[in-house]
Amino acid sequence: MPSQFLPLSAACAFSLALVSAAPAAAVTAADLSGRKICWDNGSISSYGPGGKYSNNISGEGTWAMTGAGLHIHTDRYDYVANVQKLPDGSFHASVPAGGVDTSGKYCK
Repeated sequence: MPSQFLPLSAACAFSLALVSAAPAAAVTAADLSGRKICWDNGSISSYGPGGKYSNNISGEGTWAMTGAGLHIHTDRYDYVANVQKLPDGSFHASVPAGGVDTSGKYCK
């Protein structure tokens, strides 16, 4: 009798996994403009309206959304980050060229 429940329990577990694994979405300019994100790696990024950017590690510069991702240009760095907005409202950022892989959320 218990073997009859194995396919059913496997199907239930699979459907729960699909529901709980809501996809992340690429960050938009509206998600960032005028906002500040506190990253888990200690970095704090301010995305000013009009593309003004400030960060406690990389300095002052500009930000812009491009087809390749979030382009950050400062006096110290010039890179493109892949930033995703997660279903819970937090963010995940990676910069493969710089070895950066971090999470963050809007600063309070």
